[in-house]
Amino acid sequence: MNRLKKIAQNSRILELLFVAFVVFSFDFIFIIRYGFGVTLGHWIIAFFNVAIVLAVLSFIRNNKARYIAYLIYILIMFTFFLTDSTLYYFKQDVTSIAMLLESGKNTMKIGLKYNPLTPYGIFIWIIIIGFLIFSIRILNKIVKLYPTNKPNRIVKNTLFLIVAFLGVFFSPYIVEANDFLTFNTPADKSLFVQKFGSITYHTRDIVTYANNTIKPIFYSDEYEEIIDETLDLTPGDQSLLYGDLEGDNVIMIMCETCEQYAYSREYTPNYYRLYDEGIHFDNFYSAAKSNYTYDAEFKSLTSMMYFQADNFMYTFGENIYDNALPNVLSDFGYTANSFHDYFGDFFNRDVIHPNMGFDNSYAFEDLDIEETADWPLDSIMFEQMKDLMVPIQEEPFFSFVITVTPHGPHHDYRENLQEYYDILSLDPTYDEAEIELLTLIAAQMDFDKGLGILLDDLEAKDLLSSTTILIYSDHKNYSDYEMTLEYTPDSDIPYEIEKVPFLIYSQKLGSGSSDVLTSHYDVTPTVLDLLGISYIQYYYYGQSVFLEEKLDLPIILTYSSWISHENVILFDEILSGNANEEDYIAKKLSVYDTIDKFEKMFQSDYFNDRQSYLTNP
Repeated sequence: MNRLKKIAQNSRILELLFVAFVVFSFDFIFIIRYGFGVTLGHWIIAFFNVAIVLAVLSFIRNNKARYIAYLIYILIMFTFFLTDSTLYYFKQDVTSIAMLLESGKNTMKIGLKYNPLTPYGIFIWIIIIGFLIFSIRILNKIVKLYPTNKPNRIVKNTLFLIVAFLGVFFSPYIVEANDFLTFNTPADKSLFVQKFGSITYHTRDIVTYANNTIKPIFYSDEYEEIIDETLDLTPGDQSLLYGDLEGDNVIMIMCETCEQYAYSREYTPNYYRLYDEGIHFDNFYSAAKSNYTYDAEFKSLTSMMYFQADNFMYTFGENIYDNALPNVLSDFGYTANSFHDYFGDFFNRDVIHPNMGFDNSYAFEDLDIEETADWPLDSIMFEQMKDLMVPIQEEPFFSFVITVTPHGPHHDYRENLQEYYDILSLDPTYDEAEIELLTLIAAQMDFDKGLGILLDDLEAKDLLSSTTILIYSDHKNYSDYEMTLEYTPDSDIPYEIEKVPFLIYSQKLGSGSSDVLTSHYDVTPTVLDLLGISYIQYYYYGQSVFLEEKLDLPIILTYSSWISHENVILFDEILSGNANEEDYIAKKLSVYDTIDKFEKMFQSDYFNDRQSYLTNP
């Protein structure tokens, strides 16, 4: 002990190593918890990322100021540890700079509803918090041992900074060839932390965020030229149903967290009316990255993708999206309005929806209800806004509805769902049911009540026969992951839990089912196909679900995960299908090229005053 005390009195090496130990402890716990395989070489990279921060802090001469700086750094890394552990448990996601910056804009309010105690349990958290407090106190004692009158060793500190900088610069060269593409793609967050850990991820994320902030400023024109060099104006393939619904009204409902296992003919009859009388799709996979609603929303309205920002609806909210479904339909004489029973500024919808072509965006603020701790009831939104959703007018209308009641978490009793709990309590089937299942079913019952209000209104106005209704979910019930595994058929098969409901109802199309492989990417191309609007395929990733020979385009979930007939990939691992290494590499590069094309479209505001269809309005 005296030896350590002497070292602390003569050098700052002990305090620097202690801070590094504390920071690495968080990363180590996170990696062990989720079973990641981080190699020694990747730990070395993480070490230099920590070293460069400590090298900068070593220039602070005053002991108290330096201790405060260490404390801030430790608390920042602990915050990352806390949020990463929680997000990965519920969404296989981790925190980012963009996410933290957006937290001040109300985007993290939903995330705060998830219990951070869940990933480790109370007992382990007590140990972790105890370790943190103990470490902070020990660090304070170590820092105080260093004499305040000792001269600041500028040369040594500078050499330390240079060595740390060189380590950060050259350490990536030890990354194996198979992992190098992942190392340069921190936006593929789940795979990145699996291979490199949280420390290296957050360093790379900061650099990437700064780089992506600069790109639209300096490279916008260049990116537009690059896109135009490969531009192909070939129209998208047309199905046999092309134009069959020309001039129809369109109501598109994205049902928050709705699961097929929580629907039933007895308790959600309106959904099953459309299910039976319409066309339901049994292989509709959610393409929402990390189960984020905004991503499913944007993909279904534009058939585009962006993986570099956590919420591009903020980053690129000011862009103009003339390719978006509401903008295209507006050109063809439609009125377009969006509806959501949560706050209008959430996910920046109040900014981006007008830029996508919506004439009006109605939200919670437009409802005559009071805010409570529970999610608002969808049935109230449908009742109060039915005349806006189903206007009586000469022009056709497009109404896009985003529900919220089934949103998780579901482990707490919700007072506003009492009438549905009462109904379920009379059913012996649910005598032993967990509160999570009861709440989800009750929430979808309320959505179904709202759906019934909508259908009754359409019939009363004699508009049901001239209206096409699409209903799909944004993502699986991730907040009750174990329950989703239990109630999803064949959940042991990879990606089965990513299947969510999707149906299209039109009296002109009739009823039936389809096993076509599809996702949110295909929603807008399908609507355009049915309405007889020929679109430029290059501008849209998806295709109509009614094509007789739909291309086997992978449903891209991340840079390293996709679903296709050829093969199924999860975090760079071939789970099924063609396992030929050369074919896989070629397909992966194709996925990267596709993502890069759409990324450049975002960063160049490519669709500002650009027509994406060929049919004359």
